Amino acid sequence: MTVIASETMMHTDVPYAPVTVELLERFHGHLGPNVALGACMGEYAIVKYGIPRYFGVTVEVECPKEPPVSCIIDGLQMTTGATYGKKNIIHIPKDEIQVAIQNDRTKQRIVFQLKPSTKAMLKKWAEENMDVEERGLKCFAMKAEDLFDIAVEAGQ
Repeated sequence: MTVIASETMMHTDVPYAPVTVELLERFHGHLGPNVALGACMGEYAIVKYGIPRYFGVTVEVECPKEPPVSCIIDGLQMTTGATYGKKNIIHIPKDEIQVAIQNDRTKQRIVFQLKPSTKAMLKKWAEENMDVEERGLKCFAMKAEDLFDIAVEAGQ
């Protein structure tokens, strides 16, 4: 029988530390806007709502299947600890971005969608040929509440 992490009562003793630009760059290879957006979502869910890291968390990512937008997945992996290997991050190819980060014990879900203003901002920066690293730094510095429409879905 195969047991996946979300079915076990595993936990982690790894202390929480906010992700830095340097760590995100080391993991992903550079700091683009999409990896920064993913990191922002994951960190917000962990800090504000106490979503567990590594185990006891499930992340569902709806987004295009190709980079650069799919890079959002790397930011989420880095901050939540959900990974493809543990099977607790799921990518659902879709045209629009929606991310749900779930506490597996309580079933509470934090759902993120890009605000229309964020979509417009990203489009404007791309049209202006702003450097991708600069776009990443700008996104990384912004607050989640300014970037995303955030909904909390109650669990059990």
